[in-house]
Amino acid sequence: MKKFFNSQFWLVIVSIVFSILLFLTATSSNYTRTGSQVSGATETYTHTLENVPIDIKYDTDKYFISGYSYETEVYLTSINRVKLDSEINNDTRSFKVVADLTNLGEGTQTVPLQVTDLPSGVTATTSPSSISVTIGKKKTKTFEVQGEVDSSQLATGYELKKVSTNISEVEVTSSESIIDQIDHVVAKLPETEVLDSNYSGRVALQAVAADGTILASAINPSKAKLEVTVKKLTKTVPVTVKTTGEMSDKISDISYKLSQSQVTISGSQDALDAVDEVVANVDIANVTKDTSVSVNLSANNVTVDPSVVTVQLTVTKK
Repeated sequence: MKKFFNSQFWLVIVSIVFSILLFLTATSSNYTRTGSQVSGATETYTHTLENVPIDIKYDTDKYFISGYSYETEVYLTSINRVKLDSEINNDTRSFKVVADLTNLGEGTQTVPLQVTDLPSGVTATTSPSSISVTIGKKKTKTFEVQGEVDSSQLATGYELKKVSTNISEVEVTSSESIIDQIDHVVAKLPETEVLDSNYSGRVALQAVAADGTILASAINPSKAKLEVTVKKLTKTVPVTVKTTGEMSDKISDISYKLSQSQVTISGSQDALDAVDEVVANVDIANVTKDTSVSVNLSANNVTVDPSVVTVQLTVTKK
């Protein structure tokens, strides 16, 4: 055994074992570094916010601004998910989008959008990166208020009877050039309304030119109560009796008397113009004695009121 440990063969075996151990150690060391590199990688979080309001800074005592976007889109980036979530939430948000006009004069200007008050570790970009704003000297003037209802907002068979507002004048603030274009202020019936009955409600006021174009302005007060009275289109026409069927050969004549000789019809103006009478059709084929019948009334494209009349039939026998 002693000879074996002193032999060259033993030295070869020991060398091989050490070589294997060194290889395994080197492999293990390389794997740890790789793992460390992977675990050290950072993840970036992003979020796009839409309809973020723009804070426009300008001399509100001197100027009136118009023709600009009120909101923008903001693209947020951060490696801190908690901070990003805080800026996403409207209730906890600290950043603002600002357009600074304080050093600009009258005219249409292009203004860059700036994101301010961002927490550290969060970046932001806006889309668009700038907005166009028209700046004009501020002017205030009093204008008349008029109620307005478009004819398309009246249900078929109705006409406009009266339109009124609870205020007759308002103060309008705008730029000098826009003020000169304003003809009056309108209280318009909301576009979603189609009237087959009277309307009463508060509506937004708009400053308009003589041709009805809406002009940028600030109106005080901004709303008015609008009252609209509508009337059903009607017409009174006579009722005419028309007999159908063959009269019995035992009868020489049948006379009739209507419960009412006239009825009221309602509908569009064109439909009313086309109707001059309403016919009550009475079948006399089986009439052999005095009797009364109920007859349904109708006419083209109109409503008849009442829709039923009574016809009293009196028989004259041969």
